[in-house]
Amino acid sequence: MFRKIGYGLVLWVIPYVTAIPLLPLMQRDLVYFKTIMIVEGTLVGGVLTALYFLRIERNFLREGIVLAAVWILLNWALDFVALLPFTKMPFDRYFIEIGARYLAMAAPTVVAGFLLERRAARRT
Repeated sequence: MFRKIGYGLVLWVIPYVTAIPLLPLMQRDLVYFKTIMIVEGTLVGGVLTALYFLRIERNFLREGIVLAAVWILLNWALDFVALLPFTKMPFDRYFIEIGARYLAMAAPTVVAGFLLERRAARRT
């Protein structure tokens, strides 16, 4: 569980920190800013998913599902603590603009787990 949480922290911190110097862009072109954030989050999430599964030897699909859940919940919690007070964004607006996008974290982790599970089943 430590690695799941640790990688989830990295997945949240990298885009959060890199967004700070891009704040002027957010004022000029919000769509471009959000596109950069989504692409960056996807790349970081993909790398962390690959690194995570390098050490997993069984129950791949279950691991992918649990990993997605931990990352989504952790990112929401960190946003509630660090992002919402900073932006003063209402809770419902947060989920429309940001929070629901975290659900996409499930795609790479669950797909990786599914494919690894399937490969493992073929070998036995």
